[in-house]
Amino acid sequence: MNTDNIKPTDSSFCRIMKPIYLVSKMAGLWPQSFLRASPGVTVLDIGYLIVLYAMYFFFILVNTNAKLWDYYMKPFESDILRYGLQTHLVNGLFLGVVIVTINVVQYQKKWDYMELLDNVTKVVEQEFHVRYPIRVVQTFIVIVISSELIYLVVILAGYYYLIDQTLNITTKYLYASYYMMNISLLALINEYIYFTVHIRRLFMIVNRLLKQLLLGDTNESNETVLLDQNRKSKTPTIAYDEIFTVYGRAGGRKIGDANAGGMVKSKGPPKVTMVAPASAGFNKLSATTCRSVYVLRNNFCFYFKRYITQLKIDNQSSMETILKTVNRLSVLHYHLCDAIRLVNRISSLSLMFHFGAMFVFLVFGLFTIYKAFNSGTWAFRIMAIANGAWIAFYLVGILSVITATTAAQTSGRMTGDIVHQIIRKHQNHFSVEVIEKLSTLSLQVTMRDMSFSCGLFNFDWSLFGSILSALAMYLVFLIQFDVAPPVGLNSPNLTIPSIELIDFEV
Repeated sequence: MNTDNIKPTDSSFCRIMKPIYLVSKMAGLWPQSFLRASPGVTVLDIGYLIVLYAMYFFFILVNTNAKLWDYYMKPFESDILRYGLQTHLVNGLFLGVVIVTINVVQYQKKWDYMELLDNVTKVVEQEFHVRYPIRVVQTFIVIVISSELIYLVVILAGYYYLIDQTLNITTKYLYASYYMMNISLLALINEYIYFTVHIRRLFMIVNRLLKQLLLGDTNESNETVLLDQNRKSKTPTIAYDEIFTVYGRAGGRKIGDANAGGMVKSKGPPKVTMVAPASAGFNKLSATTCRSVYVLRNNFCFYFKRYITQLKIDNQSSMETILKTVNRLSVLHYHLCDAIRLVNRISSLSLMFHFGAMFVFLVFGLFTIYKAFNSGTWAFRIMAIANGAWIAFYLVGILSVITATTAAQTSGRMTGDIVHQIIRKHQNHFSVEVIEKLSTLSLQVTMRDMSFSCGLFNFDWSLFGSILSALAMYLVFLIQFDVAPPVGLNSPNLTIPSIELIDFEV
């Protein structure tokens, strides 16, 4: 892929974002224009939002009709299943209205996020010479979105065939309601995952550039030459939270002497044997372009290829060059943490509501599968097949979000481990300014919050474990209510104790 004709002001982030933006625009999650420099909110955007609101409220009124749901669920004769599915559908439609409203209120924040990630991506692409196969990733995103829409249509078609044709129940309003509810969910998950995955990709680039300071291409003999000639011991091993105790204040730094058994204070940077300093820029070791594929674990996420021209730091680089690199990478890491904060402000509340709606459906969907095995009726088996497809659909969405957020947070935290390795390996021959900047970066990584959270919980694997445990508990409750329904006043087994009336009149 030829990237030489790309304008300097172009960013791969915005160009890859276009398919996701179009789907979000169709679902009402992007009422404004793509960027702040564009026209903003137009009359057509406002008119489209009004149409969406009208459709949502129409389907809400239709699905709150008790007679309609009595007609839908008549073959099943289960009040628990009826009220559960109706609650899930009505809540999902209400969530569509709430999410569209949240995005209308947060449209400025979304512009801020786009500008921040666009600027960070430009710095990475122009200053660190990172190239990205835009068309390949765009094609992959289009395939993923098309597969999701096809799967959604297949599920709805399965509902039509299984329920309409087999049970002779007309469910056209049910199809349209499920489509309205889930198209907003798909747009929200796609947007959230792309935001998260791009942050993770930038974290990985920062980590890759930081690893150049490890000077991993030097062999053992070269490393010995770079060590301080006045010391016989090598770099001591320190704990991650003890970085600040290894070197000292501005007057010098403390170095552990293995022979003396104490701490010796050296004035200024130690004497090292190095080749003449190079220029302030990166030393071009290789002009070749190397490919590396980064895969988010556990599937369901994006597969990326990066084309990076290797402009590396090596043992011939000056301390000024290294210090400038560390400063720049520290700023990039800081802004990526700000990007996580903006993602939480923009989408975490909407995602929390949708996770709640998906949890409700998972409970009653699993109850339908239980009824299919327990009752053995053909109606419950048909409903179990349809609900099983929805369960798989929602589980894939939950796992995709959790996998993306966990991978991004892990990549962000990995920066601290890399900085720790650099200080352990090169504290004896890096200057005091470089060591102090690296320690500041390690403190920044420790103190900044890199969790994807809605305020009540984090979107990580502990949340998935909580969902599984809650599913088991509520499923047991529903089975108990189904097996042993509460005794009513008309039950023949009910015994009302006799009450003796006492006359208090004298």
